[in-house]
Amino acid sequence: MESTKNAEYEGQCAFAVSTGKTNVEGGKHSATFDGKTYLFSNPVAKLLFRILPNRIQKADQHWEKVGK
Repeated sequence: MESTKNAEYEGQCAFAVSTGKTNVEGGKHSATFDGKTYLFSNPVAKLLFRILPNRIQKADQHWEKVGK
C-alpha cells in the first residue's frame, strides 16, 4: 500500500474526494499526476478519476471546503 504520508488528501480516495466524500480511505491503488500521488479505494475509482474531466480540480475544491 502506498504511504499516506506523501499522498494527497491525507490518504483518502481521490475519486471519492472529487465527489464530495471525505471518509473513504485510499487503498493499494495509486496514480501520480504532476508529481503528486493520489490513492484510490479500488481500480474502478482510479479509472474514473483518470477519464472523467476535472477530477483533480473538483477534489481540491471539496478538500478546501472541509478545511483540510
